Amino acid sequence: MKLVISQSMPLFEALEKMFPECSKTRLREFIRQGRILVDNEAAIRGDMALEPGQVVLFDEHKVKYDISGLKIVFEDPYLVVIDKPSGLLSVSTNFEAKETAHAKLKKRYYPKKVFVIHRLDQDTSGLLLFTCHHESFLALKKALKERKIKRTYHAIVEGKLEGSGTWSSYLYEDESYYVHVSDDPTKGELATTHYEAIEQKGGYTLVKFTLESGKKNQIRVQAARAGFPIAGDAKYGAKTNRFKRLALHATNLDLIHPHTNKPLAFSSPFPIAFT
Repeated sequence: MKLVISQSMPLFEALEKMFPECSKTRLREFIRQGRILVDNEAAIRGDMALEPGQVVLFDEHKVKYDISGLKIVFEDPYLVVIDKPSGLLSVSTNFEAKETAHAKLKKRYYPKKVFVIHRLDQDTSGLLLFTCHHESFLALKKALKERKIKRTYHAIVEGKLEGSGTWSSYLYEDESYYVHVSDDPTKGELATTHYEAIEQKGGYTLVKFTLESGKKNQIRVQAARAGFPIAGDAKYGAKTNRFKRLALHATNLDLIHPHTNKPLAFSSPFPIAFT
């Protein structure tokens, strides 16, 4: 269900037009669940101002759980999108091979192979993309390299970050798995992150991040260098852990289906603790 805005109004008023049978509590729950999209991005506040021409969409994708407790947002013969919890590894490491998102999916889809398209840090939660189809794997990796897969994150950072902008720097990892920032193009790989400060409260700022590249610890390292470490990220200098976890969540994933060529947009509400 969607509504094209014809005149200026707050989001909540638009939702009351779309769902006249729903209570206000239910409408707030839709927003909290990330099921209300405005121009294909998950809405965060009910008082968000809407302008004529904007499109409000109700996301009908329903999260389900597999037998291992993994959240499956979407699956078909070509794609698998999951909502990874904080604390779960994306893929196996030298320290853990069984309790990973990849391992759980391989067990679910056995004997099919499961290919990894991108990864999230262990303590980052949110949307993660896999495929069980080799040709789709090649197409999606190509799309990722060509920046045709859009990934959006939300985080709570320490300090009062204002406005919007871009962080661009070279990153390299040392033998202790610590990622460093370098201004030397011969040392490290280029990482570019766009940020937009959304709201400030109690010495923290809610920030939206959009990636052009997907380097390890990219947002965490660049945010820390700018003087705004992500809350809970002691590895990169955070002084607080108010949310008892790394306050970083992959909220949106937009791509073109490698088989049907149709645009797909997925969203995951950031954890309720962040609010």
